[in-house]
Amino acid sequence: MNWILGCDPDTRDKWIMWLYGGAGAGKSAIGQTMAERCDAKGRLLGSFLFGRSDGTRNHAKFLIPTIACQIYANFPATRNDISSVINTDPLIFKKSLLFQLMALVIQPLKHLGDTVSQYLIIIDGLDECVDCASQVTILRTLFDAIQKHKCRIRFLVASRPEHDIVNAFSSENVEVVLARLALDDDYQSYEDIKLFLTDKFKDITKTHPFRKLIPKEWPGDDAVKEITQKSSGQFVYASVVVKYVESIRHQPEDRLAIARNLRLRQGDSDMPFAELDALYSHILSSVENPSLVVEIISFIIHQAQIHDPINVFGSDPSVNDTEEVHNLKPGSLQILLCDLGALVAIKTDYSKQNVIKVLHASILDFLVDPLRSQNLHIPSDMLITQHVTRCLRFLSSAFSLLNKHVYTLTSDCIIC
Repeated sequence: MNWILGCDPDTRDKWIMWLYGGAGAGKSAIGQTMAERCDAKGRLLGSFLFGRSDGTRNHAKFLIPTIACQIYANFPATRNDISSVINTDPLIFKKSLLFQLMALVIQPLKHLGDTVSQYLIIIDGLDECVDCASQVTILRTLFDAIQKHKCRIRFLVASRPEHDIVNAFSSENVEVVLARLALDDDYQSYEDIKLFLTDKFKDITKTHPFRKLIPKEWPGDDAVKEITQKSSGQFVYASVVVKYVESIRHQPEDRLAIARNLRLRQGDSDMPFAELDALYSHILSSVENPSLVVEIISFIIHQAQIHDPINVFGSDPSVNDTEEVHNLKPGSLQILLCDLGALVAIKTDYSKQNVIKVLHASILDFLVDPLRSQNLHIPSDMLITQHVTRCLRFLSSAFSLLNKHVYTLTSDCIIC
């Protein structure tokens, strides 16, 4: 709220706040909380939630009309201006987004004067807009409205760090109006997830129809710790587990045991992570070479486990090493993974190397389970065989080059 009210000197002149992170990092939850708080204070102008599977919300056509409609309903002083614009120009909704934004949102709010800087518009799930060009157009519309037309409304934009969106936000001329909030490793949500799980399990023991069958010590610290660790800081995993365990048609103890993979599922229809699986499937299937991407992701996780079997992400492989092991041209890995910002991040480590970090520890469970990953499934033994084969080829090639180099040096010494 300090940003919205202009009380934070570091963000007072930042008119766009980009909230970004991987799938399930909590972006929409934060957006919803902000909407509720601003609405309670009368500071919410409007919001729009993109949805890939909804034909009315997976494109930019209804973005400005929806926000204008909300402003019309909640701010009576704008109604004459908005109605007049539409009556005068019935084809306005076929014009550019910038024209619509200026005529239907910014101009009708002129009566707010300087206080308009304390009002918010929320655009959530921008990456769910199926046309990447439209994603960029939306952002450029906001930039132009702020920089060229001196719009002083605040915009909260939430999205995954997809390739086109990252590029749009990376332009030098937008940094002066842009603030960033990353839900990544710097945002430590493990304690929040642990607290969330503890509270939810406690509620289950008090309200579940079969609560009398739940052992007194259930679920135990180990179960909470395991699920928290598997979440990789992503609330979506913990949320899916809770939804599965709290089913009123089953015993919570049994459902938690299934979710923890302590025993086999009772039939193909018993899918504890259906929501998460659908998300993973969509993201991985959208890339150009899904089978290679799956192999690389599993390689990254397995490599990290070998280096540090306790902490799954204890050692992240470098981009260069991964490219060499998989016989890829330099730079091709970043292109291959550029649309996987929700699951994979490329970062610079303490040694100034670019390393690859998988954001969801649970994705390996998804990949090696044929009932969950289906056409994306690769048997775990086959994956490991592929990894070992590639590593051996890489080492063999490296040793050959080394021996050749040593032989050349030895020959030179003999000749001398």
